[in-house]
Amino acid sequence: MSLLHLERLRSDCGQAVAVLRLDRPPAHAISRGLLAELLGALERIDRDPPRALVLAATGEKFFSAGLDLLDLFDLDRPALETFARELNDFFLRLFRLPFPVVAAVSGHAIAGGLILSLTADRRILARGEHLLGLNEGQVGLALPGPLFEVVRSALGGAAASEALLEGKNYAAADAIRVGFVHEMVERTELETQAIRAAERMARVPARAFARMKTLLHGDAEAWIQRTGETTDPFLDIWFDPATREAMERARDKLLARKHS
Repeated sequence: MSLLHLERLRSDCGQAVAVLRLDRPPAHAISRGLLAELLGALERIDRDPPRALVLAATGEKFFSAGLDLLDLFDLDRPALETFARELNDFFLRLFRLPFPVVAAVSGHAIAGGLILSLTADRRILARGEHLLGLNEGQVGLALPGPLFEVVRSALGGAAASEALLEGKNYAAADAIRVGFVHEMVERTELETQAIRAAERMARVPARAFARMKTLLHGDAEAWIQRTGETTDPFLDIWFDPATREAMERARDKLLARKHS
């Protein structure tokens, strides 16, 4: 059974919009299986690019809870290294798409789930009692350098510092202040508004839009190209005993919730 859906819409104004919808309930956590399907979806998008893309998720509680610790915790270092490399590749390819990307954030967006939305050019949140945050530090993790640059590009230096170093989850009401989202709309209007935003942005001539997006991402790209991934300490931190202890506690809570 597929863990996501990719559909193409033809709008009234003639703009071809694709909708990439996560479908791994209840939390759309990013497992090895979901990541493989996400990379496959990007291959299809690359072969036949739409004029714009909307990121969405089924259900109303979660957009995505981030990495699936139940799937990843017991991986050895070579397997985790492969996953981390593919995860970086997915997020960076999404971040670099030359056409408009809009995130329809339907619920909680935590850690890697929030980073998924931050790859988008515009982010729209459904009103509700959702939590959004980059809480990797709470379990002893640090973002891989390339993904840190995606976050800093989306939020700006001061907001990224607050969100990453404090590692707290924010209520929806604070999401705009921090920069996680650009606007909030009623839940019933979320996807309609996201598609309209994608259509509006797609009216900008494609070459001009792509060039402006490249310029906006310039600082992040310079850092990524300069440092690469070979010196990134992400794996060392993942397997650090203190991190493993914190992740194990988080995993045990997830297991208890799953079996309750």
